[in-house]
Amino acid sequence: MSPPDAPIPYARIAGRARRGSSSPDPGLLGPMLEDAWCSAYSRACRHEPRIIRFTDHGFTFLFDLIPPSTPVSGPESDDRIVAVYGLSVSPTAARDASRMTGFPGGGICIAGKGRFDKGHFMAHSMGGGLDANLFPQRAPLNRGWSTPGKRFRVMETYLAEHPGTFAFARPLYGDGSWVPEYLEYGLLRPDGTLWVERFRN
Repeated sequence: MSPPDAPIPYARIAGRARRGSSSPDPGLLGPMLEDAWCSAYSRACRHEPRIIRFTDHGFTFLFDLIPPSTPVSGPESDDRIVAVYGLSVSPTAARDASRMTGFPGGGICIAGKGRFDKGHFMAHSMGGGLDANLFPQRAPLNRGWSTPGKRFRVMETYLAEHPGTFAFARPLYGDGSWVPEYLEYGLLRPDGTLWVERFRN
């Protein structure tokens, strides 16, 4: 799989979700984005996706649960996130450091790809949890060491400081693994426009 060539028409979708209001309704925006994300993901896959939907910590997760018998091109075929979205909230508990250390232990080292941090699609500071919310993320991006990483941190900080803000994370994969090649990250500004950035991972 490679990142889709055609970008998601975020501005047009946000406009359709306004329905006469000055700002998109998150209750309409989320499902509209789901359709666009799942369509783009399916077009880019070498296998037939089996996308399931579940919620965790108030966020909606779209997850490709690949049946063991699915034939794919190449040695890797990982279950993985298609997109995550929801409204930011103030965390109600401290980060569970011991559980995070145990998943899957220390950092994440993947053959042929190197070492990664355990990144969060939705940061703990904005109400995100663990488990499916964790993914292999390059340290410069996750920790804000690089210029793109600093932009990523600005977005995360904004969401933490403005509970109730609609946000999403959409990984883009270059192969059949669960390691994103890019991360598309977005939030809904007070003026009703979507701020969307694409980060190389």
